[in-house]
Amino acid sequence: MARCKLERLCPANGKRYYEAGVSSVYLWDLDHGFAGVVLIKKAGDGSKKIKGCWDSIHVIEVQEKSGGKSAHYKLTSTVMLWMQTNKEASGTMNLGGSLTRQIEQDANVSENQSHLVNIGRMIEDMENKIRTTLNEIYFGKTKDVVNDLRSVRNLGDARAQQDAQRMIADALKQRK
Repeated sequence: MARCKLERLCPANGKRYYEAGVSSVYLWDLDHGFAGVVLIKKAGDGSKKIKGCWDSIHVIEVQEKSGGKSAHYKLTSTVMLWMQTNKEASGTMNLGGSLTRQIEQDANVSENQSHLVNIGRMIEDMENKIRTTLNEIYFGKTKDVVNDLRSVRNLGDARAQQDAQRMIADALKQRK
């Protein structure tokens, strides 16, 4: 029952979170539970001269504990991301990579807190953590590198400033 709901709910959530995104769910039985994969794909439409794609792969293993009132969940998530910009001010830039994270947790299972709720919460939390990590670390670091390598000022202005600094330094040395 929970598996059927998960298979119906994931495509709806994919559209809710990723607008025109596509998602699929595949589930299979295990000896003491079940496993599955939730796939989410969101491709950018190329508007604003930015192209890109977000692919999420969430593999979940659910081991039901004796009594059926709790379960052990193991989630392995991988996000593959690529972006390409082509703007007049910055030129063409390609950025891509992947990030994999894993979490395990035990949770209660009841009518109000089904496998569907537990799995959905885990996937949503993982997507948010990965998105934050990508934004803060990867995009932030890329921005720092690009800003360090690329000068916004023209070369003539930079040379004039260096010459002025050299003249001031020489004048201070002569005062001693």
